[in-house]
Amino acid sequence: MIFLLVDDEFPTRQELRFVLEQLIPEATYYEASNGEECLNILSKLQPDVVFLDINMPKINGLTTAATISELPDPPLIVFATAYDEHALKAFELAAIDYVVKPFSKRRLTKTVEKVRQRLGEIKTLAHQKTLIQQFLADSPQTITIDKLWVESENGNRQLIPFEDILFIEARDKRVYATTRDGSTRQTRYTLKNLEERLASHQFCRSHKGFLVNLNAVAELIPWFSGGYQLRLNDTAETIIPVSRRHAPTIKIKLGY
Repeated sequence: MIFLLVDDEFPTRQELRFVLEQLIPEATYYEASNGEECLNILSKLQPDVVFLDINMPKINGLTTAATISELPDPPLIVFATAYDEHALKAFELAAIDYVVKPFSKRRLTKTVEKVRQRLGEIKTLAHQKTLIQQFLADSPQTITIDKLWVESENGNRQLIPFEDILFIEARDKRVYATTRDGSTRQTRYTLKNLEERLASHQFCRSHKGFLVNLNAVAELIPWFSGGYQLRLNDTAETIIPVSRRHAPTIKIKLGY
């Protein structure tokens, strides 16, 4: 079992780790001092549980949790915070549990029992993912970061900024994102899901199998049978097809 403890205060992380190591000595523990460091660790590590502080600078705990929940197999989330128990009842509906600072061994014992139970229930984990995604989407404290989870050939996960993506392509029942450096990585999202999510970031469907970053377009080229082609501004001058169906929208978006 792998735990990731995320809190911007080192003494708090040490306090939490000390108690958890007494309760689950066989587990492996990692630490992160902020949301960004947490997400960087998750690109290389697949913990079973993340203890996540809510009030952190830059990327707060809810935004971090929202990004974590987008992973194909997200870890269980336990919110760790100084909020009172009454305020945290809402969090308990979404996360597996919450613990209030200063940490109590008695309270953490109950949390550990929940963790052991949930890790053995596949259906519950899927339901938990749906609950937390809905909760975080409705929370005013959640800010969506402009990055996308992708996977490299060795299975490592990485967050890449939207602005670095040239286009996204669906082929062979998989979806791939190609970046400005010419690399292509698989993502677990569907093209339809990405079309909705990236619409406000100047991405537009050009073809049934392509979603293109309009900021990367250098030229719109008329083609056969009412279709077009897009030449991108990367060094390879990549060509992206534009179908007759999507041509009118592309032309409007580009002011053609």
